[in-house]
Amino acid sequence: MAEVIEEKISNFSGGISDDPRQPGSNIASLIKHFDIFSNPYKLIPLRDTEADTSTSVSATDLEQYLVRDFQLATSGRLYGLGENASGQPKVVFKADPTTGNWTLPATAEGNAARVSGAFIEWASSMWFLQGTTQVARWAIGGTVTNTVATLGVSITTVAQPIVGADGNMYMFYNNRTVRVSSANAVTDNVFSAIPSDMRITAAARWGSYLAIAVSHGTSDTAVPSGRSQVYLWDYVTDTTAYDIIDWGEGDLKVLGNIEGRLVGVSDKYLSNAISLSRGSMVIKMWAGGTPQVMKEIVANQLVTADVATARRFPRSFLVKDNRLYWAASVPFLFSTSTESTYHLGIWGFGRKNANANFALTIEVVEEATASANYFISSIGNAGNYWFIAHSAQSAGLVRKTNDSASFTYTSEYVTQIRNAGDSSVTKKLKGITVYTDPLPSGVTVTVQYAADEDTSYTTIFTSTTANSISASAINIASSGAQLPEYKEILFRITSTGGGEITGLSWQSELQQKDLFTRLFEYLINLIR
Repeated sequence: MAEVIEEKISNFSGGISDDPRQPGSNIASLIKHFDIFSNPYKLIPLRDTEADTSTSVSATDLEQYLVRDFQLATSGRLYGLGENASGQPKVVFKADPTTGNWTLPATAEGNAARVSGAFIEWASSMWFLQGTTQVARWAIGGTVTNTVATLGVSITTVAQPIVGADGNMYMFYNNRTVRVSSANAVTDNVFSAIPSDMRITAAARWGSYLAIAVSHGTSDTAVPSGRSQVYLWDYVTDTTAYDIIDWGEGDLKVLGNIEGRLVGVSDKYLSNAISLSRGSMVIKMWAGGTPQVMKEIVANQLVTADVATARRFPRSFLVKDNRLYWAASVPFLFSTSTESTYHLGIWGFGRKNANANFALTIEVVEEATASANYFISSIGNAGNYWFIAHSAQSAGLVRKTNDSASFTYTSEYVTQIRNAGDSSVTKKLKGITVYTDPLPSGVTVTVQYAADEDTSYTTIFTSTTANSISASAINIASSGAQLPEYKEILFRITSTGGGEITGLSWQSELQQKDLFTRLFEYLINLIR
């Protein structure tokens, strides 16, 4: 009798792996639009999003303001930095982030060109940069002060401001750091140790220090070169860093503090021909010593120049629930050549608690628009609601997490490459079962496979039976055809409508011809 091997997956806490061949039962080649942090034994679909461009004027009036840089204020309002018809800053807000219209205060407009990527609440005002050298603020509910201070050099690049451990707020442009006191006093270039051929890309608090991420080049669209660094500054010494951490190759785009550790995300030649079409997104962690690579997602193609201009990593990210979130788009695992299929979404890295492993996932996808120039330009968060500015930069489209329990988007899970322990042996897939929480009415759960050289998936079966907790197949449900023979196989589960996945199991039969080969090899080894 042929040997039958049964395999099962019931733990999803490991998130996305570095490589689809990496061993591990709780990791996957791809996880999109599932919550994997709340429960390690369940894939929980996330809600879809809905258009959020309504003002008191019309349902789409917000689009003309090209809102970016969403910030949840201490009042519970959600603010965004838009621009008026002249391209000047215009602060907008939602009194209730979960529902209702955006408000367009008439007194919240600047007088010079908007600078996106530097917007923060501080000392009862919303602060921003504008023009070439202006620090500006809008006193919430009041008026704009267009030139609180004039900077020493022209603004070329910026990073998101941060409130420091010393009780001051810090803004960043080019290679310079600006201090803003609670009394609105502004001091330019308070930390001058960063070389002029580098630019500040992000900052995070680390104990009693400010961690400042820098990359080579004076433009955000410059070809990444050299090695990124993180400067640790004590808020006092203006010419010398406490320490300079070598973050390695690539353009360090994102930096956050997770459990007292610095976590950074770098673009390692994704858009550069020197990558040989195998650039990567690298997540590193530092808590002393040398930054350690936690995950490296290697691309399967080069990102074209026009897409690179749209930004693979926009200058908006945040730490929430002790996890780091950022928007990114990376082509890997059956990605095709258009931006809308480059696994674009809000990526998350972290863990549920100290007893869990750190994990990577694409937590939120945005399926509302799919086109060659589709990308995310800015993200924000209020509680469990996400806000996404997306598509062409001139479109001004904003969506938010649906306030209704709607699950129309496809949540996707793809296993590691499975080979039953030996890729040289041919296996016959005999049966497969997906396990779920009782399915609500209207849910669709689909199980597919890709075997050996396949570059697309074949559907095995679809489950739609309300209240069912499992579904199985011993052949291709749509045709009755036999399940495949394989040496290596991927399984893909998709869920729409809110179906929660609790496990996947399958049985494979080792083919007789390979059993004889293995027996012969065993006997030869005994003789030797």
